[in-house]
Amino acid sequence: MLILAIAASASTNGCSTNEAEFRQNLVYVKAQEKTLKSEINPRQLQDVDNVLVAFFGTPDDPRVPQVGDETADLLSQSRLEMAAGAVSSNEQGKPQGLYREHCAHCHGVTGDGAGPTAEFLNPYPRDYRMGVFKFKSTPKGEKPTHEDLRQILVNGIPGTAMPSFKLLPEDELESLIQYVQYLAIRGEVERALIYECANELDRDDRLVDFDAAETDRETYNEQVEYVTSIVADTMQRWVDAESKAVPVPARPEPADLAASIAHGRELFYGPIANCVKCHGDSALGDGQKNDFDDWTKDWTVKIGIDPNKAESGEEIEHFIAAGAFEPRNIHPRNLRQGVYRGGRRPLDLYWRVKNGIDGTPMPGVLMKPEGAGPDAQGLSPADLWDLINYVRQLPYEELSETGLRKPNFQRDRL
Repeated sequence: MLILAIAASASTNGCSTNEAEFRQNLVYVKAQEKTLKSEINPRQLQDVDNVLVAFFGTPDDPRVPQVGDETADLLSQSRLEMAAGAVSSNEQGKPQGLYREHCAHCHGVTGDGAGPTAEFLNPYPRDYRMGVFKFKSTPKGEKPTHEDLRQILVNGIPGTAMPSFKLLPEDELESLIQYVQYLAIRGEVERALIYECANELDRDDRLVDFDAAETDRETYNEQVEYVTSIVADTMQRWVDAESKAVPVPARPEPADLAASIAHGRELFYGPIANCVKCHGDSALGDGQKNDFDDWTKDWTVKIGIDPNKAESGEEIEHFIAAGAFEPRNIHPRNLRQGVYRGGRRPLDLYWRVKNGIDGTPMPGVLMKPEGAGPDAQGLSPADLWDLINYVRQLPYEELSETGLRKPNFQRDRL
């Protein structure tokens, strides 16, 4: 039944010019072609679009991919329908089109971070299609949990254009969370299929030849089974994230807070935490300033373009014409402002420091293995809390209040 449904979807959906459409990830296509030094067969790219319609539907008619029991509860069809489509309400007065009402003007209908206002914002809105999210409870390389996404929607992201949606009813919040997951999964699958066409298939091979559904059923079945496995694996990583949140040990009440802060300061400037490398001697975020986030590196550094060099300008312009935004350096956080984009609660800072920040140069700190001796390399949980205590008091120091003088940190670090 799934095979027949896919064939029918590819032949009937996404054809009306009156319906909203997902934009093809032409930037990623161009990046793959630059690596290959040749163009991907346009017929293969059409196969990618057909597969995406078959599994995910369209912006006006979304579909939960049916790829197995283990992922069946990840997304709800009714939730997606509440978030998708034009802004309206149904016969019962329930709102529809929530994503376009609240999110698309920045994140775009496709979830590519390229809505009509996006180019004017700093930082740019999140492009969901890599499936990478910065502020979460899981380690680098893992998906965010459902609660992680909920926290972002409820609290917004301080210091950015991302507002809080705390006043939305719970069912609307839930629909938006699931729709963001849906867009991210769809974008990840699209990237995987484009990569497959560019690197695994011969130029004349088909990803899925829908016309062969009746003439060469065996080959068609094999093609469908393979793309189904890609969708299922992508969705499974989101399911698995729920069990990968990093536990946060109880924050101890230090007997001497001043001593805890002093120890945290030593760690900040020391070789293991080495926060000073990026956040700078003054913690103003004035250390390293020439790096980029992973969304920019994906189409620049990874394929041999250095956005910091003027001679890369012509190549960069080609990618901008394909839909990329002008590269911007990612600056470390000014810790003296007391503005923490991922949340200011102690557990939020614990996750940021221990896990790192996905999609950015911010690494997770080296932790001592559990049960390791005192000479083992890394920080203990107590050390990490001392470091957080130091970071949390930075906004209240004199330098933070006046900005008029810079202490000799080199002289009095110890």
